[in-house]
Amino acid sequence: MTYMTSHPMLDTFVTHDPYEVRHLLLAGDDPGANTLIQITAGVRTVIATGTQYEMRKRQDELMQQWGTEGFRHEKLAFEPWSHVLTLLTEMGYLALFDPQLTKDPKKMNLTGRVLLAQWAGRRAKDGTEYDYGFDGNTLSACPRVPSHVARMLEGKKGPELIAAMSEIVKYRNSLGPSFEFVVSDR
Repeated sequence: MTYMTSHPMLDTFVTHDPYEVRHLLLAGDDPGANTLIQITAGVRTVIATGTQYEMRKRQDELMQQWGTEGFRHEKLAFEPWSHVLTLLTEMGYLALFDPQLTKDPKKMNLTGRVLLAQWAGRRAKDGTEYDYGFDGNTLSACPRVPSHVARMLEGKKGPELIAAMSEIVKYRNSLGPSFEFVVSDR
């Protein structure tokens, strides 16, 4: 049996001052009926519904408008799990595969599959949460860097910026590893 799935087209936009992520989804596989959806901070908003042509035109207009507001198109942007859960759910995903879940013999979960709504996510060594990013194919996770550490970049340029970024990466790596997860629509 072959399964065919259709997920919305995803575009992700980020502004860094202040940090904000906006996802734009074009949903629907019928050229006569598409829906343009925005997800910001885990909140889903239907922008418009119409033909594929109309929605693509509206999508282009929004992307241009957001560009004037300082947003840039990015393949991957990191957010808290609750925000990414909304995105993954809207895109039609139901589960992910977490290899850590295969290590508990009492649970007998040989594949590590868990429903998205039941997954607790990961925690860093210091107990803080991870941040997650979805690029349309893979869910990535990395330890959340506290804002006071991230501010090390403020006002830095050239070699100073590179040195500060290196320190932030070392700090993040000290909190725990980064991960990639496979997501599933069944």
